[in-house]
Amino acid sequence: MKRFQVWLMAIATMIIVGLSSFSWGMATAQAQTTDEFTRVAEQCLTTSNAQAALQACDRAIAINKEDAIPWYGKVKALNALGRNEQADLALQQFDFVGRYYSGMLRPIQLLQRRILLSELVASRERATELTTEINQVQGQINSGSLSTEERAQAQDYLQRLQNIKEDYDQVQSNPQLLDQLENNMIQAMIELRKGFVEANARLNAGN
Repeated sequence: MKRFQVWLMAIATMIIVGLSSFSWGMATAQAQTTDEFTRVAEQCLTTSNAQAALQACDRAIAINKEDAIPWYGKVKALNALGRNEQADLALQQFDFVGRYYSGMLRPIQLLQRRILLSELVASRERATELTTEINQVQGQINSGSLSTEERAQAQDYLQRLQNIKEDYDQVQSNPQLLDQLENNMIQAMIELRKGFVEANARLNAGN
């Protein structure tokens, strides 16, 4: 029953490793900068002295102003120091960065789905495993042998499998859907990034 579930995890791991490999392949100096950001960002969030925390947050922002972590720390530190007007400005930036990454989430999820569907289309064995897995999970649910918690988990898993099967069936009847999905999501991410840069510039100019 777990074969297809293991394969799904393998696909997710491939995506994660791919992203991690990009980071690991950076130049040494850039990797050291990343480590420095993590260290300073942690100080920003955990230092009990508000003034020291604020200084750490500003150092972290100087390294990477597009990460939400130091902006949250800066809001917290400025509020503790009673500098509420400045805290409000930092809060705007914190919310702004958060909305950008929230906006990126859906295109990333859909591109992950595209990778999975491409694997199904390319491998008849994978497609057969999907159907087998759906039947086996449905059989376990119908058997009445599962506890209430196990049944809920199995139903959730079955729904995800059925959603993938529906997408697969659509792609089988119209293979161009995969390319259309990829092109649309890439364009969406690029446009979101452009909008983020432009809006960020306006926000900083206003401050």
